[in-house]
Amino acid sequence: MPDPDEDESSATLGESAPTVLVGIVAGSALALAAETYIARSLSPDVYGALALAYTLIYGVSMLAGHSIGDAVARTLSGVNGHTPGQILASGLVIAGGLGLALIGGGYLAREQLAQLAGEPALARYLPWLLPIGLVYPAGRVFDGMIQADTNARAEITVRHLLPRTAGILVLGAGSLAGASLLGAVSYWLLYPLGILAGGVGYLVVGDRLTPTIHWPDRRAFGEVWGQAWPLAASASMFTLLSSLDVLMIGVFASSQEVGYYRAIRPLRQSTTFLLSAFSFAFLPMATRQFDNDRIGRLGQLFGTSTKWVVTATLPLTSVFVLYPEAVVHLLYGPTYSPAAPALAALAGGLFVRTLTGLDGDLVKAIDRPRVELWTGAVGVAGNVLVNAWLIPRLGIVGAAIGTAVGYGVYNLLELAAIYRATGIQPFSWAIVRIATLVGATAAAIRWLTGPDVGVFTLSVVGVLVGIVAVCALLVGGDLTTEEMGALRRLEQRTGVSLAWMVPGQPSDLRS
Repeated sequence: MPDPDEDESSATLGESAPTVLVGIVAGSALALAAETYIARSLSPDVYGALALAYTLIYGVSMLAGHSIGDAVARTLSGVNGHTPGQILASGLVIAGGLGLALIGGGYLAREQLAQLAGEPALARYLPWLLPIGLVYPAGRVFDGMIQADTNARAEITVRHLLPRTAGILVLGAGSLAGASLLGAVSYWLLYPLGILAGGVGYLVVGDRLTPTIHWPDRRAFGEVWGQAWPLAASASMFTLLSSLDVLMIGVFASSQEVGYYRAIRPLRQSTTFLLSAFSFAFLPMATRQFDNDRIGRLGQLFGTSTKWVVTATLPLTSVFVLYPEAVVHLLYGPTYSPAAPALAALAGGLFVRTLTGLDGDLVKAIDRPRVELWTGAVGVAGNVLVNAWLIPRLGIVGAAIGTAVGYGVYNLLELAAIYRATGIQPFSWAIVRIATLVGATAAAIRWLTGPDVGVFTLSVVGVLVGIVAVCALLVGGDLTTEEMGALRRLEQRTGVSLAWMVPGQPSDLRS
């Protein structure tokens, strides 16, 4: 008889991921609309300088925030004798100390940073955005509790919908007042503030604020810090990987090219936003499987989630790789045409992150946070070398290639470390079949339509490739019994019959 605790992983992952995905898609759409407006409302050089300041402060804040939030989520999900209040309070103390240090250090070093980047305006814009350094890490502490609870609806509200909506309202107010620069700054500030406010609201609505938050004891603080600092060190490598392209363009090229490149960076999430959707439930569930010594179940969870993510990511990635000019013209206008080749290189190169699955979360789940540190360090070294060589020669396309190389090295080394520790890996022939069929279909459609297409044709192409991806998963995806159960639950909710396409199903499902 199957263990109910074992069945919980795939069922919860399959049910929470679509909910979180809806929130991420909606949040990403709002973010893309806002970033597109900001890029259009400011000249490329002003936008480039402001975006450079934001990249600096947000990158470091993300380093602290993600490491503390993940430490809180993992500690709450693991086996220990601490109360949720002790763990949450420990995270807040750590976030507050690091945040205040970041604000003070950033303000004192603003002139030196501007000289290093060769952008004098950076010293003027950076202080406006420094509060992100305190607010974002504090907000991620509360988000870590939501993740440990695997409350998908709260996650999409707190992390995606609430902060993006509030930011867009302020951005619109700035536009109406003729203050586009102030509106852009306010939008970027309101995103982390919305996460913090939503996280506090989550505890208030659940009547958990008073009994939850209190001063941490030494043991709880030590355990959270013991999880957080290796994650912070490894996250520093990840932050460098995600930010070095913009920073090195600022050093080796002009602020205008920073503006071109920064405009398309939100689109690269097309290769990773589904990873975030599955990551929400994957980390706590994978932690429980590992702590209970269910390595086989952990491997199945890793492989299944990777297959789903690859299938769902391929259509959008194909559109960005094969129709970059059309996408850039549609979103930003002809002014940003030089960014099109970089978009194709960035979206295609970063697809390797999707192919390697949730390797970063799995490293945390199996309690190997230091693996991310050394793999990230090697990836950063490769990124720096390739960027330094290619940016002077190829401009922002060289930056896109350097970023893809850095992430590729990092993810592949992590997979090697995971396999050595547990003997599991995410690859399967099902993924090969799905990727081959979807890629060949997308290439054939591109050959028929040519590169210059309008919004209607672009939408039709995306829908057609998406349908092919779903069919490829059903026909050649080697669906397990648990996946079939999730598929039938989806059929019951939507009224759409799909199981008849899966080979080996009873004939009544095919009629």
